[in-house]
Amino acid sequence: MVHIRRLVKAGQASHTISLPKEWLEKNKLGKGATLYVHEKSDHELVVTPHLAEQAQADQKTVTIPVEGKALDTIQREITAAYVNNAGTIDLVGEGIAQHAKEIRRMLHDFVALEIAEQTATKISAKDLLNLQEISVDKSIKRMDIIVRTMLNDCLATAHGKDLSESVLVRDYDVNRLYFLLTRLLKSALTNPSAAARFTLTPSAVLRNWMLVHHIEQLADTIKALCKDCTTIPAKKREPVAALLQQLAQDYLDTMKAVHENNKELADAVARRHVERAPACAALSPDVAHHCSMISSALSDIARLVIDAD
Repeated sequence: MVHIRRLVKAGQASHTISLPKEWLEKNKLGKGATLYVHEKSDHELVVTPHLAEQAQADQKTVTIPVEGKALDTIQREITAAYVNNAGTIDLVGEGIAQHAKEIRRMLHDFVALEIAEQTATKISAKDLLNLQEISVDKSIKRMDIIVRTMLNDCLATAHGKDLSESVLVRDYDVNRLYFLLTRLLKSALTNPSAAARFTLTPSAVLRNWMLVHHIEQLADTIKALCKDCTTIPAKKREPVAALLQQLAQDYLDTMKAVHENNKELADAVARRHVERAPACAALSPDVAHHCSMISSALSDIARLVIDAD
């Protein structure tokens, strides 16, 4: 809803506007309340009833009953609570003791989520995330560095050195960063204070959200491809290794285009996706499928750069 207000001069150096009654009531604000004004851009101001730190302190508690639920359902519910900025996640029920080891492992999949209490019927995890210490750009670059290493290890595996376990561990690290960034970017969409903290416009939030989704999917595909490479007969490794070398360079060019906002380089990567198709099709079905998915993901990332303002 858009509210139109006129500026009213108040004193020698300032002006005032009235605030919508509905907004004041919704946020339980009255005379004398403190408001915070953030300069979002040269043309935008954001008015909030609290600071980002206060919003973090008011995080909700989410209770997840575990009785009669499959472990994968419990994991999805934990993930939903985490990305929706829960301050405390309580898992309760008689099934806790039976699945305690698996539930603890699930909770450790998330950055800054620590187990604070465990009994026979309850496991409680607290969010210890400090927004002041998190950078969206730096977290994305960490994902980038990990994926580069995964590609190099996958290439080495195609040459006959089995590094699939190393790739598996690195994919776990990518997943942790993915969930963290999903949480931060979702907060930036729903909380003006968080958006101001990360200095992100709505379009930048959407672009970064799509970017981390593509990178996470890319890491999953590299993990699957690396496992396939362990079973390739020695005499059939050369064409796979040659294509992987090209895809690794495509990845480097893609992320360089992202970090430098280089539309020409991004366009070159997108065109290479078509060029890679014959080489992908010449491989065994599973390997061809995964190589094609990597090339397609790189093209999708390149399009984010091309389509950016």
